[in-house]
Amino acid sequence: MILNSRSMCSFLLTLLIIFAGVTVVQAESSGDECLRAVVEDISPSSVGRDEEFTLGISLENCGTQVPEDITFEIISVPPDIIITEDLVAYIPQFVYKDSERQLRYHMRTTPDATPGPHIIKMKLTYGTGNVQRTTYYEVEVIVTGEHAEPRISSVNTNPKYINSGDTVDLDLEIENFGDSIAKSVEVYLEHDFKGITGSTIGALASGDTQIASFKFKANSSGTFEIPVIIEYEDDYGVQKDEYDIQITILDSKGSLNLASVKVDPVLPQVDDTVELTMRIENSGDRTINSIRVYADHPFQGLKESFIGTLDPDEDGPAVITFVADQAGEFEIPVTITYIDDFGEEQIETKINVIVMKQNGGAGTILLVALFLAIIGGLVYNNYRTKKSKDKIIKQLMEGGSAPVEEKEE
Repeated sequence: MILNSRSMCSFLLTLLIIFAGVTVVQAESSGDECLRAVVEDISPSSVGRDEEFTLGISLENCGTQVPEDITFEIISVPPDIIITEDLVAYIPQFVYKDSERQLRYHMRTTPDATPGPHIIKMKLTYGTGNVQRTTYYEVEVIVTGEHAEPRISSVNTNPKYINSGDTVDLDLEIENFGDSIAKSVEVYLEHDFKGITGSTIGALASGDTQIASFKFKANSSGTFEIPVIIEYEDDYGVQKDEYDIQITILDSKGSLNLASVKVDPVLPQVDDTVELTMRIENSGDRTINSIRVYADHPFQGLKESFIGTLDPDEDGPAVITFVADQAGEFEIPVTITYIDDFGEEQIETKINVIVMKQNGGAGTILLVALFLAIIGGLVYNNYRTKKSKDKIIKQLMEGGSAPVEEKEE
């Protein structure tokens, strides 16, 4: 019980020494022979990159005997710290039992030192003959650094007002609001659209800006919260920040549309050769390539027409020729395909075509007779008008007496 109380008192005494004004790295005692190392100071207390500092170590005799054959050695140094003194210090003997020995090491951090804690490991050995004691120590040196802070400073889209179906250019201006350079800056978008989701900027000095560019297809309408992930490196290593941007996409059809439909003849009959002309208009603000129009009609003939490229506000004809081999009213599905930055897209619509039955022989004869009657009436009317004019001219040439007599009668 007495042994346990003594051990407890020794443990509490050790804690009291550690948390006192002077930092004690470690102490070891064996009988009347005791030697310990104490960290006197680290100057300056805040160590930055590529800066010099000193580490003071005090060797203190904590026993009743004078220690001999003392060796204090630095056995492990972080690669970010350079020491100019010898790493091994040998002391043959203390002069008297209460004496101390001061050791001071001049050190320097490297220009690319990593901020944070750095551990220096040391070893103290003393004693002669078969009685030799070894104690290990660690000293923590904190290297300070600066933080980078790349953030979104502006958001721009082209077009400014996005419609469903548009191809969108999205530019995010990234500005470094921190005090350290941001290295290896990469920006990512997390959305469900088809397009480019990553952009690499590189290095970004404090206060500088760079543009992270993206492109995507706005294939649905609504308001979307899009997470933006910015990954980079600063003095404290690899960092990752997340922000949100809001994109609104309006509900509208694609920029290609069916502007007009023309059927020749206007009312085709069975067995007529029909020319169907559909004018396709580009109402957007981008050039659209490889435009094809496919009309899925039930007749014999062509079903597809290639237009090619249409500039903004330009239209072009898609001409499809077929033989109307059956009568009736037909709803014909029409598919317009084109290629943009993200592959092939398509727009679907429908048109109506009416094919008349052929007229019978009697109907044809009646139409011809009616036409001839109209022509004959016009000829007869023209003949009577011309004859009346000739009679009047003849009377005028004879002196005009006859008309007077007729008038008297």
